[in-house]
Amino acid sequence: MLQRAFAFMYTVADWPLPDTANSDLIIYWGRQPIYSGPVSSAARAFLEATQRGTRIIAIKPSVEPDAGMADTWVPVRPGTDAALALAMLHVVIKEDLIDHDFVARWCYGFEPLKAQVRQYSPEWAQIITGVPAAQIEEVARAYATCPRAAIDVGNGLEHAPSASDAVRAIAMLMAVTGHLDRPGTNLLKLPPPKAPGDITLKHRFTGELVDKLVAPEFPKYFQPFLEGPTSAYYRIWESVLTQNPYPVRGIIAPGTQPLASTRGTRNVLAALERLDFFVVLDVARTPEIPWADIVMPVATGYETDHPFQYGPSWLMSTNRVINPLGPYKSMFEFFLDLGKAMDYGDDFWQGDIMACMDEQLAPLGVDMAGLRQHPVGLTFSPARHEYEKFDRVFKRPSTRLDKGPFLPQGKVALYNTTFEQAGYPPMPEWREPPESITATPDLTRTYPLILSDYHTSKNFSASWQRNVPFLRELEPDPMLHIHPDTAGTRGIKDGDWIKVTSPHGWLRVRAQLYPGIRPDTVMLLHGWWQGCQELKMADYPLTDGGANVNIMYSVDPEKAYDPMVTAMTSQTLVEVEKCRRPK
Repeated sequence: MLQRAFAFMYTVADWPLPDTANSDLIIYWGRQPIYSGPVSSAARAFLEATQRGTRIIAIKPSVEPDAGMADTWVPVRPGTDAALALAMLHVVIKEDLIDHDFVARWCYGFEPLKAQVRQYSPEWAQIITGVPAAQIEEVARAYATCPRAAIDVGNGLEHAPSASDAVRAIAMLMAVTGHLDRPGTNLLKLPPPKAPGDITLKHRFTGELVDKLVAPEFPKYFQPFLEGPTSAYYRIWESVLTQNPYPVRGIIAPGTQPLASTRGTRNVLAALERLDFFVVLDVARTPEIPWADIVMPVATGYETDHPFQYGPSWLMSTNRVINPLGPYKSMFEFFLDLGKAMDYGDDFWQGDIMACMDEQLAPLGVDMAGLRQHPVGLTFSPARHEYEKFDRVFKRPSTRLDKGPFLPQGKVALYNTTFEQAGYPPMPEWREPPESITATPDLTRTYPLILSDYHTSKNFSASWQRNVPFLRELEPDPMLHIHPDTAGTRGIKDGDWIKVTSPHGWLRVRAQLYPGIRPDTVMLLHGWWQGCQELKMADYPLTDGGANVNIMYSVDPEKAYDPMVTAMTSQTLVEVEKCRRPK
């Protein structure tokens, strides 16, 4: 999420969310609104839009529920979204489908951008993305000429070395077409009049702290970002091995499952062997527990009465369903207790979680005790949205130490002088994945198919829940989506056990013949490792011969990372063949 936020903030000084309730056209780009998050908002908004006749365009490599209900499916190759967005910019600018008044008044660097995207034609993009040039042109025209059009950008774009430029290019599409902060477009926000108190100790953020940061997620010049100084999780494990910038000797893993949820599983395993001290905090068994010095069970959300829930027009206390089943606390309380034990008690409310909550609630004029008197929460009349507040949003100060503005010119950064001064490209450009049909054509003789992965399904979230018998009965084995024609040429039938091999490793999974996927692409659900004791199913191997898709991708720091936001690739080339059922 922070990776998308970074690109948006340094292009339009906000993360402009789609006004789906008023849109006549919505592009769901790398987004899964049905079961990739809480159903209370995104899924309802999607269904309401379809029911009132809004045109839905889904951009993704395979058909999921949103694409299945869409008017148009754009079957882009995994990891090539930046090329598609640049080609759409090419069409919009070449055909003069721009909002001239908005561009003249509120955009900086239009002429350089116009020259930059001239090279990114739909015909060029067709070769890279696999999307026909005619469809690229049609979607670009439809978006640009519809007055109430919005784009909902998902985290599917965050898994490529061109992730930042993909989001920047999409933000520029919104801007040059005038689809910003107008009804039915992508809306800009100002801070609400009242909000929970900030407890991030921002006065402690210093240059010295940033200089000591291990594996910075964003370049140090741009630290801290919205949530403070941040590190890239896989690169922390990499630092354990490289000892750069200094040896990392201890790690606490709070609900993160690095062996199943990050790329580079083999390097994470090697780093776990090297660590002096490793702590796992979680609500259930994780694959890292055999390497842990201490395992701390923590309370689930069902056993926890904090934190509070907050939205623009809603405030509610968290209410536990049951008391904790053991002598343990929540993850929040663990860190408060740890801070107190390390003699930082004054900064951690002396371990008092309710004092922590009350301090955050104080600006809202309530405390946790008072909030609990309202079992279904407090609702507020949402303020009427004020449109076209560009003069205020575009002057927003950044979160950097120097507090300079996100947009130095007070305009949309089509040409980003801040990036240029820091040594990064001022305009979006195309960057190939480490392995792809167009980047490494020689590899396609051995590995002719593109592999990527899903992060959620109708049953499972990321690397969780395979140990739940009822869910596992619905989806007992890892299934690879493969087009029937692609499977047929390999003698593969639906349900066959297959071996999937990339330049970096191999998996043993089952084939699911799936017409709703590109014939040159196969996709697998991320996060397979858990067994299920009740169904007598053993854990899967974490490396070769298992179903952990993270072993299949490159982790070459020169090729696999986006240089601005450390987004890591989740595409590679593979071959698929029948194999024996695992014992």
